[in-house]
Amino acid sequence: MGICAAAVIAVAAGGAGAAAASPSATSPKNGEHTFTVYSHMVEAHVLTPCSTCATPTLAAGSKVSAEYVDDPVFSQATNTQQIGQEALVISIVSSDASVALLNGAVTFTAPGLSGELTVEGEIDALDSSGAVAITGGTGSFRGAKGEVDYSGAGLRSTETTLVIHLAI
Repeated sequence: MGICAAAVIAVAAGGAGAAAASPSATSPKNGEHTFTVYSHMVEAHVLTPCSTCATPTLAAGSKVSAEYVDDPVFSQATNTQQIGQEALVISIVSSDASVALLNGAVTFTAPGLSGELTVEGEIDALDSSGAVAITGGTGSFRGAKGEVDYSGAGLRSTETTLVIHLAI
């Protein structure tokens, strides 16, 4: 399951807040911001149902499962400033484990950034990179839309790089 802990999200946004949250933030254009944050693998739980626990019964050897991820989000790769916490649910929906649905949120707690950013999308669970849609948010992220590109995700990965393309 390539995407594992990751997957994907973490964001910091809003006007001057984006520049303060990440040294690699770009200047806003028409309310759009692009910046990079990092998720560090701390906790992931893989739940695999038995073949008779699902309806209809799963095929023998099925890899259908769900994963819960709860990881801190940092402004830099060096773990120096935690700016939030991500919580994701990744549901593997194909028997070969290649297709998954990701739903999640990041709660931001950095000074000047408050609120939650939500994401969801279909991902290739065997790939360590991809993208999911930003579906909304609260607080500083109210009405947010955009996309999160992620790379470095996976069960053996300790850090996922998240490039946020955000419009508020």
